[in-house]
Amino acid sequence: MLADFPVLYVDVIVRRTIVSSAVLGIAALAATVALNQPLAGAGVVLGLAGALGNHRLFQMSTARYSDTEGHLDRKPYAGSVAARLGALTLVAFALLFLVRPMGFGMVGGLVAFQVLLMLNALGTLWRYQKMQLSGAVPAPGQAGGAEPTEGTGRGNA
Repeated sequence: MLADFPVLYVDVIVRRTIVSSAVLGIAALAATVALNQPLAGAGVVLGLAGALGNHRLFQMSTARYSDTEGHLDRKPYAGSVAARLGALTLVAFALLFLVRPMGFGMVGGLVAFQVLLMLNALGTLWRYQKMQLSGAVPAPGQAGGAEPTEGTGRGNA
């Protein structure tokens, strides 16, 4: 049922994740400053920023190592993924050993980004499936394309 999920919706998911990450980062920084642990808040912001950077590089790597038919050259792609994740892990572990509150904050920020990304994806997929079941979006195999109407400013009115 979701096999025809439009690529345009991926942009909506990423934008919502960026906005919710920014809101979470500001809230975490404010809360940790109020709790007299500003380094933990800085770590959360660093973790969110690192995860966002990793996600952006993931998108660029996917485009770079894919051919025109959409096949992925897995060897260099896997190497770039391992390098990015290894670098983030090294930074997080170094902070855990050197500046413990900031390290825990960074790990929390990395986890929070992934949770936000998955929740935004789940919500978008759920809304899309509801639109599909109500007939607002063509069913798989039917002519026509779906455009995101919620949260994009590009409605079909």
